[in-house]
Amino acid sequence: MQVWIDEEELDYSKHQLFDCRNVMDDLEKSLAAYNEQHIEHAIFVPSYPVLYDKNKPEEGRHPLPDMALVKSFIDQYSAGRIPVAYDVAKGFMATRFFFLCDLLDINCLVLKQSYDESTIAKTSGDLRMEDIRQLEALRNSEQPRINQDLIASRDEVRHTTATLLDARANKRFLGEEEPIDVQPGRIPGAVNFPYEKVFDDQLPATDNAIVYCGSGLSATPVYAALRAADQKVKLYPGSYSEWIFHHPEDIERG
Repeated sequence: MQVWIDEEELDYSKHQLFDCRNVMDDLEKSLAAYNEQHIEHAIFVPSYPVLYDKNKPEEGRHPLPDMALVKSFIDQYSAGRIPVAYDVAKGFMATRFFFLCDLLDINCLVLKQSYDESTIAKTSGDLRMEDIRQLEALRNSEQPRINQDLIASRDEVRHTTATLLDARANKRFLGEEEPIDVQPGRIPGAVNFPYEKVFDDQLPATDNAIVYCGSGLSATPVYAALRAADQKVKLYPGSYSEWIFHHPEDIERG
């Protein structure tokens, strides 16, 4: 399937840009960056509540958001056009947006050029935190259909015969360092494929994978790349932070 689009292919009668640049867990800084400058006509995508929900230890640090709100947000601002997400260089928020659209069977693309590489005209904004809070009012009361075939549960991860890909940095995979989660290590049976490799045009050697990371964000570039290659892939949304809440004794190191 098509995932990436070159800026020269953009057609504003068919495409709507979404600015997914976010400082993780700092909505105020993210909003300030958008207001300082963004690609002209782009809609800001706040990390919370659109890209992920608040920390729920039993579901991981960045659980899936309210999908009814996500669908309402996309429907409202895309206005029938195809969403095109962009990000910083080697960012993973645009691919997170792509993954959420994929769950909703919404055709979505990711801009090949990073924000700094893009030559499209840029402009400033005047969004307020209050505008973000009011997004809650967009939520449709009806829960949308979710493509469950793209999601791996914790139980499926435990018993999978697919390749389990850990998209974190190698030192975190080995358990040599852990700057975020309470316990270093990896899910048993996983192999390491740091997500940055995707941006160097590398792909893992598998045609059936479950991908995870620390909290389900940085695994999404690998997910998107495998979707683009028409390979079978699922994302484990809770990822390592959910796994160690339920199975702190069941990890590998080294």
